[in-house]
Amino acid sequence: MYGYLIRRLLLVPVTVLGLTLLIFSITRFLPGGPLDRHLAQEMTQANAIALPTLSDEQLAGLKQYYGMDQPLFKAYGAWLTALMQGNLGTSLRYQEPVWTLMQQRLPVSLLFGVASLFCSYGLCIGLGLLCAYRPENLMVRGLQGLLLIFNAIPSSIMAMLLFFLVAANGYFPLGGLTSEGFTDLNAWEKFQDLLAHATLPLIAYCAHNLAVLTFILKDSLRDELAGEAVRMARAKGASAAEALLFHALPLAILPIISQIGHQISLVLAGSFLIERIFNLNGFGLLSFEALHERDYPLVIGLLTVAGLLHIIGNLLSDFCLSWADPRIRLTRGER
Repeated sequence: MYGYLIRRLLLVPVTVLGLTLLIFSITRFLPGGPLDRHLAQEMTQANAIALPTLSDEQLAGLKQYYGMDQPLFKAYGAWLTALMQGNLGTSLRYQEPVWTLMQQRLPVSLLFGVASLFCSYGLCIGLGLLCAYRPENLMVRGLQGLLLIFNAIPSSIMAMLLFFLVAANGYFPLGGLTSEGFTDLNAWEKFQDLLAHATLPLIAYCAHNLAVLTFILKDSLRDELAGEAVRMARAKGASAAEALLFHALPLAILPIISQIGHQISLVLAGSFLIERIFNLNGFGLLSFEALHERDYPLVIGLLTVAGLLHIIGNLLSDFCLSWADPRIRLTRGER
């Protein structure tokens, strides 16, 4: 097991290198880069129709400024060196360092990402156990029907429904993360205000993922309850609840553990529509603005961070699986 995990860790630098090279190459050759954006602005200002108003010398200066006059690998090497020094470049739209912009949006994405991850996994275990242990119960059937609805509704549609049906009627704040005068409140009032603003976006983030994870766990639990381990435990005198908790659950939980990497990269990346609906300044809204404005350095920085999060999430999934499942022997020849 440890040999496999060490090999995975050693592969991380190679994976990151390939990821950054791919992102840099794609964004460099896609149309609508910083040079095209600058030319479009010049044409708009000059009311031009077909030809730019810049001279050859000005075009050469712009290419040098944006690093477009260098070969791909030389430009990539310069960008990678700056990246290793913590310099992701300067945003073309905001005229601020990309890392500074990301740090400003990080608390919002981190808050909803971590909270939705814990809520989804914490609730899905209890709900999955309930659905598997009491499948014929009327309340459980109603709960499964509600989860089916959550599963069928995308997160963005759920956000719109919550906004128009709940927030618009005055039950919760319409948007934002805090109210005006938040700094003047005491600690308890700040917590209440933050909770009121975060409740509806958190439900929108969690509802679909909670339903998916619950159904995966429920189906896995049913398979394990019909397996040999549970039958042997019952034959030795274990009750149905003990067989479910101590024999079926440790094996049934493995499929949702394997989803941790995907969930981490997904929730921390944010959702543009949810953030737009509830007026939250997170990574999702920042990513949309960067793509819409063709902000070349900001797009590269956000894609790089998203890729790194996915790699870290996959590593975390491997660690959790190797710890949770004693049957896994990831090292050749390990018994």
